[in-house]
Amino acid sequence: MSVKGWTVVYRGSRIQGEIIAAALQADGLTPEVFGDSAYGVGVDLTDARLMVPDGQASRARRLIERAEHEPDEPDDEPEEEPDGPAEEDA
Repeated sequence: MSVKGWTVVYRGSRIQGEIIAAALQADGLTPEVFGDSAYGVGVDLTDARLMVPDGQASRARRLIERAEHEPDEPDDEPEEEPDGPAEEDA
């Protein structure tokens, strides 16, 4: 699929394309996801293309690549194991 003035920056699952589009839009870009919306029970049966205006393609690719290579964010709070009943201050 080719649309004058737009560049494909992602090809793959429709669900992943929608997630990437939301992230790009939150960063000020203008993404559009193209592809059929045929979902099964827990299965995405379609192939999608995520496109942005030509002038935003380089930035979109950098953001996508950076997100793919960044480690997951650590939990904000460490998990605590219960030591038993809590002590009350007297």
